[in-house]
Amino acid sequence: MAVPLSWKIGAAAAGLLAAALAWNGFSQYLAARQADEITRESAHAAAVQAQRAQAQAAQYQSRLAADLKKQREAMSSTYQQVQEDARLYQVEQARRQAMARQEQLRLQATYRLDANQQCVGGIVINRRGSTFSQSFGTDGKPIPCKGDIAAQPLR
Repeated sequence: MAVPLSWKIGAAAAGLLAAALAWNGFSQYLAARQADEITRESAHAAAVQAQRAQAQAAQYQSRLAADLKKQREAMSSTYQQVQEDARLYQVEQARRQAMARQEQLRLQATYRLDANQQCVGGIVINRRGSTFSQSFGTDGKPIPCKGDIAAQPLR
C-alpha cells in the first residue's frame, strides 16, 4: 500500500516536532540537573565556609578569653602590689610619725626644767646644794621661763 506524500511529510514533520520537543525536554532536564548541581555545590561551599567562620570565631573568642584572663591576672597582681605598697607606705609613715613624736618629746624635754632648776620671777635658776645661779642662754641673757618650761632648750 502506498502512503501518500502528504502523510509522509506530515509524519516527517510530526517526527521532527517530536524530536524537537524531546530535545527541548532533554535540554531542560540537563539544565535543571546542572542548576541543582550548582545549587548543591553552592550550599556545600556555604556550609564549609560557615564552618570555617565558626571555627575562626571560636578560635578568636578563645584567644580573647585568654587575653582577658591574662589582663585580669595582671590587674589583680598590680592591685595586690599597690595594696602591698600602700600598706608598706602606711607602715613607713607610722614609723616616721612615731619618730617625729619621739623627737618632739625629746625636744620638749630639753625645755622642761629638771629637779635642780626652778622658775623664779620668770627666770630659770639652777640650784646645787645651797648655791643658786641663773641659767644663761646662747645670747648671754638669762633664760626666761613660765611654770616648769623654759623659753630656750636647757640641754
